[in-house]
Amino acid sequence: MKRIITLFLSFLITSSLVIGCSNEQKDEKQQATNNKTVSVTIGAPDGLPAIAIAKLSQENLKLKEGYEVKYTLEATSDALSTDVMKESLDIAIVPSNMASIAFNKTSNYQIVGTVGRGSFYLVSSEEDVTGLNSSLEGKEVGNIGKGLTPDITIQALLKEQNVDTSKITFNYSNEASDLVSLLSTKKLTTAIVPEPALSGLLTKNPDLKVVCGTNDVWKEVFKNENGYPQSTLIVKTSFAKENPEFVESFINALDENIKWTNNNPKEAGEYAQKFGVNVKPELLVKAIERTNLKFISINNCEDDYISYFETLNSYNPKVLGGSLPDKNIYYTK
Repeated sequence: MKRIITLFLSFLITSSLVIGCSNEQKDEKQQATNNKTVSVTIGAPDGLPAIAIAKLSQENLKLKEGYEVKYTLEATSDALSTDVMKESLDIAIVPSNMASIAFNKTSNYQIVGTVGRGSFYLVSSEEDVTGLNSSLEGKEVGNIGKGLTPDITIQALLKEQNVDTSKITFNYSNEASDLVSLLSTKKLTTAIVPEPALSGLLTKNPDLKVVCGTNDVWKEVFKNENGYPQSTLIVKTSFAKENPEFVESFINALDENIKWTNNNPKEAGEYAQKFGVNVKPELLVKAIERTNLKFISINNCEDDYISYFETLNSYNPKVLGGSLPDKNIYYTK
């Protein structure tokens, strides 16, 4: 009997040790999982979109424990588009039409909100040019991106006001720098120019006056509170589903960073230069009021996108990736 009791006690002790070791191993594995660092890649093209994250990129603040963020800057929107199509970016700031292309082509990116509204401006040295209206008839007007979003935006605004665009001679440049060159040498007297190129231009040709902003005209013509979304924050859907708390932390940080940028243009310019943005700090100080940088959550601007995308689609569906995106393009928590 004693032998049986001894064997039974020995079995209990052995079982307890085995269970204890097993639980300890599970705890160690769980702790290792919890301590695993998640790498996040955030990208933007050179220019205003990059300015929105310049300070974040340089300070590299800890947005959430357990996450390591890498900020990338692409020289062009085309290069950024390649990154998005490869799905190598978890979060990105892109031209708004690219957000639609990304959704239509990959089904794995959604719109989180607007980062920047329209930052194109009509400038002219001719006194009888009064706005994006019939005063442009009979004029030669410079613009960039024939058949693309800058062009479509202007065409839509003029059409909505019944302006006869056949009486306007549009002179298209491939890059803003080419357009600036024509205006600074006075080979052109009227054009639609984006910031921050505009601020540099005004120092070269003081005869030019800023007549109006396309975003303000859009508000008036289309009865829209915010204007049109020019730059958009997108997130990879698969990443957001697994890391919703980080996404929320980044949104809050971005919102605060943009507010800081608007209030501290000189310092923001210095951060932008360190990030590699091709904008001189002194120009950003002059340009900041016209950049229209502001984060607006998709919950508060979905109608802006619907209207804007419908306008783009009516002119050229290819700029949206072939068709209007459906409602699943809009991010929800």
